[in-house]
Amino acid sequence: MDDWSVDSRKKWKLKTFQEDEVILREGEVCGEMYKIISGSVAVYNRYGERDEHLIGIYSKGRCFGELNVLSDLPGVYTVVAYNEVLVMRITKDALEEFIRTNPRNVVDMMQNMAHTIRVMQRNISFLLDDFSGKMDDDLKRSEEIRQKIMQYGMMYGGTDAYRYMSQG
Repeated sequence: MDDWSVDSRKKWKLKTFQEDEVILREGEVCGEMYKIISGSVAVYNRYGERDEHLIGIYSKGRCFGELNVLSDLPGVYTVVAYNEVLVMRITKDALEEFIRTNPRNVVDMMQNMAHTIRVMQRNISFLLDDFSGKMDDDLKRSEEIRQKIMQYGMMYGGTDAYRYMSQG
């Protein structure tokens, strides 16, 4: 049963989601955004995976999914009802009217997109630091192996053993 109800004054629809119900899924193309009328949602990267990351909890008045309605690209996060939540769904076709009826909506959308970009930049920074650390560890390990080969080469016939091992 489709429990979307049409707001008679506008071209957007209202819908209630129950706690833990997925509203938007990361990686899916959706073409719509939402504004929270009541309740709260949890916003995640990698929802349900081992390395799941909570971006934040959004409540009344907050928008989410702006990138979905402004592009035809897959969503960058998953949104789950934190508790019972009533949202207003805004499609591409209704976006201009949504903005025109309350210009403050544009500021809300831009602030949310800026927040999302900051979180994504922080996550990228963490990944780069982690990757750099792993590369440093690999370089240290490679140097240890090279030194052991050199040591064994000295013990068992000079550097020919090292040259033989490094060509293999």
